[in-house]
Amino acid sequence: MRLPAILPPSRKTRPPFAAVTAFGALTAVVVSSGGAAQNPGFAEPRSPGGPTTFRRLDEAQYKRSIAQIFGADIKVPGRFEPPVRDEGLLAIGSSKVIVTPSGIEQSAVRAREISAEVLSEAKRNRYVSCQLTASFDSPCASQFLDKYGRLLFRRPLSAQERSAALALSRNITQTSGSFAKGLAAGLSSLLVSPAFIFRVEQAEPDPVDKGRERLDSWSLASRISFLLWNAPPDAELLDAAANGSLHSQAGLEKQVDRLLASPKLEDGVRAFFSDMLGFDQFDGLSKDSAIFPIFNPRLRDDAKEQSLRTITHHLLTNNADYRELFTTRETFLSRSLGALYGVPVKARAINGWMPYTFPEGSPHAGLLTFPGFLLLDPSHEGRSSPTIRGKTVREKFLCQTVPNPPANVNFRIVQDTANPQFKTARERLSAHNESPACAGCHRITDPIGLALENYDAVGTYRTHENGALIDPSGKFDGKPYSNAMELTRLLHDSPSVPSCVVQRTFEYGTGRQSVPGEGPWLEALSQRFTADGYRYKALLRRVATSPAFQAVALPAPIAPKRVALLNRQP
Repeated sequence: MRLPAILPPSRKTRPPFAAVTAFGALTAVVVSSGGAAQNPGFAEPRSPGGPTTFRRLDEAQYKRSIAQIFGADIKVPGRFEPPVRDEGLLAIGSSKVIVTPSGIEQSAVRAREISAEVLSEAKRNRYVSCQLTASFDSPCASQFLDKYGRLLFRRPLSAQERSAALALSRNITQTSGSFAKGLAAGLSSLLVSPAFIFRVEQAEPDPVDKGRERLDSWSLASRISFLLWNAPPDAELLDAAANGSLHSQAGLEKQVDRLLASPKLEDGVRAFFSDMLGFDQFDGLSKDSAIFPIFNPRLRDDAKEQSLRTITHHLLTNNADYRELFTTRETFLSRSLGALYGVPVKARAINGWMPYTFPEGSPHAGLLTFPGFLLLDPSHEGRSSPTIRGKTVREKFLCQTVPNPPANVNFRIVQDTANPQFKTARERLSAHNESPACAGCHRITDPIGLALENYDAVGTYRTHENGALIDPSGKFDGKPYSNAMELTRLLHDSPSVPSCVVQRTFEYGTGRQSVPGEGPWLEALSQRFTADGYRYKALLRRVATSPAFQAVALPAPIAPKRVALLNRQP
């Protein structure tokens, strides 16, 4: 597969699965670690695997972990350090974050307060079966710390971790005269541990495919659970990791199918698309209220929720073709969105939302015409930006990176919306793009963004700007369109769109950018996605049950000369 010729060369700008051979040439059959072929009759290319990762839990994952393990009523206090986006995903950036002294302090505060609440007199009977007196009860403490340590660390405690937590519990019990305070201290030490705050993956030799490595069963359980639920493994999945069945194909598929059948799958799908579409930008998003009086925090929040409700309803409830997210007229409306669209919303809408289908001929159909996409331009509070919108489509839906503009670019003409010579964005951009330094990138972003100029910076439909008729026509991959509806149909039909979501799903699940050697497997996975009718649940299943999802690349050997230098005594 190749990028359109208009894309300039770049180290990061590459099509999904670049330089991959044709699918018909991919004939190697990979046998899973359990010894059974994952997809009978399907030739799955061998994947070299990639490195293990070390990822910090984000705020949602931390809170979901506490709710799943201790209950939804346990409060999670304090501030969380901001996430980092890398290679287009927060899931990749989570392995490259730093922990500041303030972040460590906040983690300690959270650990103490959560532990105190869990072991409070009102709630301790949920978690501790023995009587909490003034004396230290070693068997009871061991049972408590082993149970919740396994759930928090997503694996059993090591002997050293267990001994340290028990010793702390014993010491605090003796100094305070309260076994409850001792247990709280032991639990707090687990909650502040990097083994909980970070998802630390471990590899082991593959017993079937000699000379190769795979994730150990605990790391595989976490990788599957966070992909599908955006939450830690539950007790049943951890049991499957403990008894070894997770490394058999039958056991792996049983657990994946169980997770896919759970209502928690919606949490996982919402988390993935929030990351892929950059919905973290909604935090603190604002627009000029003098220009857009309809905009307010409620509309901002509802715009994000509309997109996520539409995505999950389409992909999970309807189990429909992923590509139709670009053309579907089915969505959900709240009162604030009803005001934006000019559609009355029933007073008794369920939880403030009602299903709605835009009529044929409406200019609203698909994600690109929703305010959840059109609002996301934090740098422009008073106008729309065709360049940024086009860049967003290229990067988020097509996996094509657009270079940043040079530092010395003059944006004066583009930003001057009151200039009577250049009334529309198309006219302003045409004048701006007279510079050769700007024209190259604008050729790949602006046609897409200009097709969406009928929607202002908050998503309201318009036909004119400054009294001049808006021209939304253009070309995508050499094919002409006259308006946004025709553009979204071309995106629906573009092979880059499904290939991109395949790549992003795999990278989100593994927490790293795909490596070149994984290209043939990703290309084959894309072909299976096509054969499955572009059903996203089927894609998730193929990713989670594939040997490629648990394959680990061996570290490159150190050259003999380098070893000699390392071993040299000072």
